[in-house]
Amino acid sequence: PFIEAINPSDLAPPAGHFDRAMRIGPWLTVSGTSALTNLTGPVEDRRLPAGFRAQADLAFDNIAIVLAAVDAGFEHVYEVHATLARAEDFGTLNEIFRERIPQRGFVGSGYVAEFLGPGMLIEVEVRAYLPHFAGDAPAPHPTHPNGDNS
Repeated sequence: PFIEAINPSDLAPPAGHFDRAMRIGPWLTVSGTSALTNLTGPVEDRRLPAGFRAQADLAFDNIAIVLAAVDAGFEHVYEVHATLARAEDFGTLNEIFRERIPQRGFVGSGYVAEFLGPGMLIEVEVRAYLPHFAGDAPAPHPTHPNGDNS
């Protein structure tokens, strides 16, 4: 299908009315993912690991499960949006970025916010390009308003 919901069975069903990821042709958007993503039950009853590094590693492990469901990995990720509970954890997050996507950088942004889940310290959303699905739909071809694409 041109638009496909991705909900790997290795992860808990989403706690709300959303999917773990959506694939539109070769483009994948992974919903905000945390250390809660693999846990079942009401969000308020799920128990998070202690500490930022443990939560961040689990969030990235959960993203890896979503990527694997479409035969992809972090090498396919080109955009990352991270929301942290504390700005001082950004240095650790940057270390994790270098570990998980060592071959290059990416487009990204970071935010500090309060989370719905008590004790939650990080949530990460990623976008990936999946060349093995490139034939599923024509890639958008932007045209400059004056018709010049050079």
